[in-house]
Amino acid sequence: MALKIRRYTQLIAVDLIPFIEELKQNPPSIKGFSISRMEYLISLILTHKQKTHHGAWSLLYMQYLRNLVPQAEEYMNLLKERGIVQWRNHSVGRNSRLYRLKEEGRTEIRTITDHQQIRRIEQTYTNIHKRNSRKYPRLNKFIHQVRLDDIGAMRTVELTYQAGLLTDPASAESRRTYSIGEIGRIQADQIYIKCSATNGRLDSNFTRLPSELVRHLTIEDMSLSEIDIRNSQPFFAAAMMNPTSEIEGLMKRYLGRKLTRLAKSMQISECDDVKLYTSLVLAGSLYEFMMEKARKAGVLYRDRSDLKERLFVVFFGRKGSWRYDKIARVFQLEFPNVLAFFERIKQKDHRMLSIFLQRIESYTMLDKVTPAILNELPDQPFITKHDSILPGSVIIYAVSEIMLRVITEVTGMTPSISIKCPKSEEKIRA
Repeated sequence: MALKIRRYTQLIAVDLIPFIEELKQNPPSIKGFSISRMEYLISLILTHKQKTHHGAWSLLYMQYLRNLVPQAEEYMNLLKERGIVQWRNHSVGRNSRLYRLKEEGRTEIRTITDHQQIRRIEQTYTNIHKRNSRKYPRLNKFIHQVRLDDIGAMRTVELTYQAGLLTDPASAESRRTYSIGEIGRIQADQIYIKCSATNGRLDSNFTRLPSELVRHLTIEDMSLSEIDIRNSQPFFAAAMMNPTSEIEGLMKRYLGRKLTRLAKSMQISECDDVKLYTSLVLAGSLYEFMMEKARKAGVLYRDRSDLKERLFVVFFGRKGSWRYDKIARVFQLEFPNVLAFFERIKQKDHRMLSIFLQRIESYTMLDKVTPAILNELPDQPFITKHDSILPGSVIIYAVSEIMLRVITEVTGMTPSISIKCPKSEEKIRA
């Protein structure tokens, strides 16, 4: 039976119930200590994960925690001393850390009944709303209009969880916890909108939402469909190898003129492996090609998602790190000039390539595709999800035509896209 998310809820780690009961009997010497505040901090760690997989870290800022729970640092120190929580410093700032539970297991949803805690939550998120990015005001308006069918979403979470238990129980548990946390924040109207200064991406609750839950979103009573670029990061990488004047301008702006000249001096666009790579990316079949090559080479992988994640060391890993994964070594054998190009971009800082690919993506989707849609389909609502556009289903094909046309104008190449229609759960390649 699906559980309904109420307005203010939190997740309880079932395995920690004995620890919580012990604290009730022997409370620590923390000023104003309460079990509900302790439980809420644990819930924050569970529901702010950066990724869905088992063992993923949650990024939390100490000032944010103090706003929600007075003496938050003392609670966290206690949890660490008792072996409940692990943390490590995060490079973005001195007052931010990555947290996770040392042992992560089954979770339960509970309604928050502490009225003081509820007031702190409301005040904190009121302040967060005030700090939301205003760079794309019309997109902000649409983001706030999105609604979630929480009953349907929770049903999907449980079905996904039950299926996952058959193959990878730990990952299934983590994905369930992550999904419940995201649903809870949307239903509590804890909507955040942030434009990254690093990569230009527009992030919101809906860019983090697991893909299986997108079909439960509506805007103005219309179901949202999803149009995404197939092989998007490899596609934008291909755009760098024979850049249009627009892409070259971005390269000079973000990579610098010297590195742009060095990259262009390789003149690899006519190499056979680069031509093959580009053709596969445009067809949206790079990962399928790699799956077949890995199989023939006797390299094992769990599924397409596993292969894709391991292959991304080529794009996002440190220079030379491809040598330590067999999937990445297969890529090197098939596409030596492509890999050499990536290594050239990463020569001083391996993050340069991944950040720049996201820069091309955000420039193309937010600064080019989005204005075109707003101009040609005025007042038709949609939201963005990095390399995807999520319009109301009645305009899905009009949006896809605009999207393909504009991307082609910017990059000089026409990508393959997939269209996912929520009601039929149909996925169409175009």
